[in-house]
Amino acid sequence: MFQVATGVVSVGDSWACTNPSLGRGIAMGLMHALGTVEVIQQHLDDPLALALAQDSMTETRVTPWYHNTIDIDRTWIGRFNASIAGRPEPQPTDPRVHIAQALSVAMMYDADLFRAAVEIRSLLALPQEVMTQPGVVDHIMEVAGAHETVTPSGPSREELLRMLA
Repeated sequence: MFQVATGVVSVGDSWACTNPSLGRGIAMGLMHALGTVEVIQQHLDDPLALALAQDSMTETRVTPWYHNTIDIDRTWIGRFNASIAGRPEPQPTDPRVHIAQALSVAMMYDADLFRAAVEIRSLLALPQEVMTQPGVVDHIMEVAGAHETVTPSGPSREELLRMLA
């Protein structure tokens, strides 16, 4: 059982904070704020109903994006740590991570998949909404399987460390 504080609502960073590397904080905060305006308009005269509706709206609209962002961060941290330690990049055990990594490759070669990735990255559609569209995952895997990962330009970690030494 949880306890609810009435008369106060958490919005944006007062509800949850994420790593700013994805640039989602403002969008998630605005998404949360707009939902909060709707909740307040409907329940201003009933503090308990307001608190419960805020929690429900948050869980429905914002929490999935929060969890998605955390999942991406955990994947990246594993990759960064492996790179720093000189180990091979860990292979994903979660099929969703494998598909997301394939989408990062495929989007560079297919306009439809680029738009799908932009929908996800812009918080217009959750990954599961995009991936459950007929044929999308198969198309991602087909295109990614036919192409190499695009390596960003710039120095490698080792080259950068040498330059900074």
